[in-house]
Amino acid sequence: MVRAPNEVDRVERALVSAIVGGAYPSGLRLPAETELAAQHGCGRSTVREALGRLSTRGLVASRRGSGAHVLDWRREGTPALLPAYLASGVSPEDAPRLFAELLHLRSLLAREATRLAARYAPDASLAGARDALTSLRASDDPVAIALAELRFFRALVTASGVWPAVWLANSFWSPMHEVNALLAPAAGGPPPGHAAALEKLLDLIEAGKEKAALAHLEKLLSRVDKVLKNRLFVPSTGRPSKAKRKV
Repeated sequence: MVRAPNEVDRVERALVSAIVGGAYPSGLRLPAETELAAQHGCGRSTVREALGRLSTRGLVASRRGSGAHVLDWRREGTPALLPAYLASGVSPEDAPRLFAELLHLRSLLAREATRLAARYAPDASLAGARDALTSLRASDDPVAIALAELRFFRALVTASGVWPAVWLANSFWSPMHEVNALLAPAAGGPPPGHAAALEKLLDLIEAGKEKAALAHLEKLLSRVDKVLKNRLFVPSTGRPSKAKRKV
């Protein structure tokens, strides 16, 4: 039987969602491979490969003679779980608090990217950030804009040549790519003047003006975060906006 290239991905996503969403709680023994294969309409080899991926992500552990058991993903998980967690594991009551903390973490990462680039990046190495900014300016699609901005900040870290920082950023790249694609349609595009503000940030970085770049970034992020919170949540209740829920 020839398996479609994305078949393992599909089963892996389904199993991750089931675990994070609570259908398979911590400590539970998962159904046998044959049963999972029947549930997901695939072959046992597909299930086995998907379970192997879950094992490397700290979601399950196989025990000889007793199958695969679900681990405590809250403690053992990695940033790769973030998209599934947002989609399946967060209650409406917890969503505003989590979203605010994610924005805070995003700000920390953006500040570190800015600091590293302003301090260490040669001008020639910032071409990737310029290219991402060009893509951002050329689009009016919220998802494309969000992903271009993500590439912009990743390019700043890469330009610094501080490779441990690049490796750390890489661990966030794929999950944040999915998160941005998930939230951008509801969040809408950035506020007016956002591309110009990013261009000014890059100019300050190229000039090596670290303090000025960080101060400018702080204002930029504060403005964007305020817009995002107002669009995604009703301030008086802290619940997701009904208008945005339809998107």
